[in-house]
Amino acid sequence: MLKISQFKQSKVFWLITLSYAVFLIAPLFAFIGTPYTLESNLSTLDLSRSSLIFIFDSALLLFLIIVPFGLLLLVAVKRRLKILRRISLVILILLLVSSVFTSISLMTQSNAEVAREKPLANKVIVITFDGTRADAFWEHADFIINHRNESTWARRIVCTYPTVTYPNHVSLFTGTWPQYHGTESNPAEYRSVQFMLRVYREPHVEDLFEVAEEYGIVTAIFAAPSTLASILGEANTYRISGGRGYEMMSAAMSFIEDNKETIDTRGLLMFIHLIDPDDIMHQYGTGSTEYYSTIKAMADLVGDLYNKIHELGWEKDTVIIVTADHGAIGNRHYGVWPPLVADIPLWMWGKPFAQGREIGGGRIIDIAPTIAFILGIRAPAQSRGIILYRAFNETYVRGIRGELDLQKLANSALRNGLISEYIEILIWGLSSLTMIWVMLIELAYLGRNIRKLIIEEKRLKKKT
Repeated sequence: MLKISQFKQSKVFWLITLSYAVFLIAPLFAFIGTPYTLESNLSTLDLSRSSLIFIFDSALLLFLIIVPFGLLLLVAVKRRLKILRRISLVILILLLVSSVFTSISLMTQSNAEVAREKPLANKVIVITFDGTRADAFWEHADFIINHRNESTWARRIVCTYPTVTYPNHVSLFTGTWPQYHGTESNPAEYRSVQFMLRVYREPHVEDLFEVAEEYGIVTAIFAAPSTLASILGEANTYRISGGRGYEMMSAAMSFIEDNKETIDTRGLLMFIHLIDPDDIMHQYGTGSTEYYSTIKAMADLVGDLYNKIHELGWEKDTVIIVTADHGAIGNRHYGVWPPLVADIPLWMWGKPFAQGREIGGGRIIDIAPTIAFILGIRAPAQSRGIILYRAFNETYVRGIRGELDLQKLANSALRNGLISEYIEILIWGLSSLTMIWVMLIELAYLGRNIRKLIIEEKRLKKKT
């Protein structure tokens, strides 16, 4: 085994040093650019974070197999104890580093009651097209495409990891990643050994429906999975579950009709889950005409809601936000390399938004704080998303909230978001990289010692 001084002079040492330096330096380039570029960079860094967690999950499985087995082999070939001690030291360092990472606590906002600001719109309706990738959405969601000039939109924002329904819907309404809110899988699904850390738990952080209830806002959820409907909000949130897209939209519009006066007085936060694209995707695939026609049909349902809002005279006081929980490739979206399935659409319609503006990107965790800003309420206590300030019509916002410099606020929010992403990339990237190097170093020393053993055995045979 090389001495420490010799190791520091070796190519492997410099390769290891370079790999860590890349993780430390490369993400810093995301801090450079115009606001539009920074929005896109924020999406890219979040996608990098998801990819690194995917690598972490894969490396962890290999780590738990290779490292103990390698140590047993080293003992079996009876090589010098120094090798074992030094490898054990590396593993100890890894465990210490990991413990430091996992001990980094999530900075939380105070959940003390905050006075409500004057809302930019008193009614917010969030609609998700389950399993809808951004490119397919912007090619086939005809009603929304035809009304893009009335809205602010993004060609793509990104969902988080794992790329499944429950984790991303909870992230949408809590403003934080699944690794912090705790819901990292769908119930009773996806029991792959590779993703053994990603299991279903009920969220243990505050969501936007809970906050809205504190302010007396009417809250309602229309979601196909009953469990998803039940884990968001509190006792006063109205819930209907179990139906397909048409049924959910019909139920939502009936609820609006039945509670119009109360909603006019107290405001509304509503979530409508359209499951049809996901069901069709799993059956026919993302390249099928069935998938495309289903996306078009869901957009037509949004059109029905749009018409209902105008029929009620709510168009000046209502916001519609359309997005998705995850994309897909072929018939799959879980256990797939995140960049293939993480791009999702974003369409935000209503008076508070700039008309016909395309923003550079964003994250699903940015939607909750943006809605809170619209309703004039605080964001969920553990939200890590940012307000998408550049989406708003500055003249309109100033007319309601007074002199706000949205450009300055946007720059500050983007900088904070990028810093948060940088820290996350360091946590997951360095943890993954450390495990990979430990395995490679151990395998290298194991191979070296096995070769020595073979040579020694051949030498002994020649003597005999």
